[in-house]
Amino acid sequence: MLTPQDRIVAARLRQELLRAEFTADGVLGLVGAQAYSALSREEFVPARRALVGVTGVLADVVRLFVLDEVLEITALAPDFPLADVRSLGLVEGVEQVHAVVDVRPYGEPDTDWYVVSDHSAGRGAVAKDEVDADHVLGVGGASLTLARITPRTAVTRALDIGTGCGVQALHLSRHSDEVVATDNNMRALRCAALSAALSGFEWDVRHGSFLEPVAGESFDLIVSNPPFVISPGHRYTYRDAGYPADELGRELVAQLPHYLNDQGVAVLLANWLHVDGQDWRDRVTQWVADNGCSAWIAQREVQDPTEYVGLWLRDAGHAGSDQDRRYNDWLDALESWGTQAIGFGWIVLTKTDRPWVHVEDVSSAYRLPRGDEVVDALKALADLENTDAFTMLERRLAVAPGVVVRSQERYSLDQRYSQDQQSSQDHQWASGPTMLSRPDGWRQDQFLDLVTRELIAHCDGQSTVAEVIDRTAAQLSMDEGDVLAIGLLRLRELIAEGFLLIKFDT
Repeated sequence: MLTPQDRIVAARLRQELLRAEFTADGVLGLVGAQAYSALSREEFVPARRALVGVTGVLADVVRLFVLDEVLEITALAPDFPLADVRSLGLVEGVEQVHAVVDVRPYGEPDTDWYVVSDHSAGRGAVAKDEVDADHVLGVGGASLTLARITPRTAVTRALDIGTGCGVQALHLSRHSDEVVATDNNMRALRCAALSAALSGFEWDVRHGSFLEPVAGESFDLIVSNPPFVISPGHRYTYRDAGYPADELGRELVAQLPHYLNDQGVAVLLANWLHVDGQDWRDRVTQWVADNGCSAWIAQREVQDPTEYVGLWLRDAGHAGSDQDRRYNDWLDALESWGTQAIGFGWIVLTKTDRPWVHVEDVSSAYRLPRGDEVVDALKALADLENTDAFTMLERRLAVAPGVVVRSQERYSLDQRYSQDQQSSQDHQWASGPTMLSRPDGWRQDQFLDLVTRELIAHCDGQSTVAEVIDRTAAQLSMDEGDVLAIGLLRLRELIAEGFLLIKFDT
């Protein structure tokens, strides 16, 4: 996608951009916190106001590539790298120039990368009501979700399916010896190659649909933010795969195991339908049945059809006269598939000898898990797979590091005492339920009933589950059989959610 000369120019331009402090911190310092925050929401007026009267290379670069303004050649700073940005095809114009693409600083706390994508619709030098069919999306919410949840253990080969602007490949470059990036959109591959070169990397970039460009190959880690939107056609390459209903997710999940090395991991985002008369968990579980991989399927969000269609129509920037027709056609398609709602979440596959499937709703979670927390979750679920009900009785459990048992306090205003108590208008504190909490964790606190709380109190890493159940029954004066029935189920749930750990004998 890039010639050797392009890479030389890109490496030189990278140094010039860094010298001008065109970084996330540099732009923040230039426009201020409020304007910088507005940029993340695709709101550009605050930044334009902040740059009134400001000169220099950094201001010119921000106006050109971030704000998509038309600039007079004679007004550019003397040391503006015009020759290099022209050589890479990043700008057009003779006496005036405007950016062909959006170039945006991006990175992790200790990195300075650049992401090359298309400008959003409705703004800039060549404003459009609607994005082009081959539009290359920049860094959005889905991109950030995938980047956050992907495990970052060191691997030899990594694959980014549907790379787009290359944001996932940037993160993969930090812990992968080789990065392969595929996309069916030639414009996206050009943007990804530029993102790599301007960020100091070089990837194996291949053109083709999904896994076709890597037929016969295998990888240690595969990530994909595919065009998962469930729509009635193939209008935008970045969004619509052209598959009926949610068949794209099912097909990708079926194919991925063939491209994973042993113990390899695949992480992808997906949409799935909630169909009338069928539990969504059962439906998505069918996608991973007998495919040779363990699967963790987590639903992060659910939208009703009207909310879903409205979101994606706005996403493309379309405001034309046929908006209502598209809206109706889309709702008709969803209705024809029996759609009650649309779920969004992630699927993590691991190629293992003893496959398991775990499906859950994590919409109440406090935040997204980090990659290392995903690794911990996979280990916990694998440990449970190797521990049936009888084996569990001989296991030793310990409370995970950072987990605490706390009493939830409720603040009651103007609480009045009963007549046999002293009347008071003072605020009173009343004890609430006992919770299992991990203050630095991502999962929601867990309510502890009396039995579960007592069970956990005896999970000291030394006692077997059988001993824990016996002690709990004695402490609460309960029948051991009743505690066993409650305990095995509840303890397994808390292991799956990372609050308890199985201590294996070494």
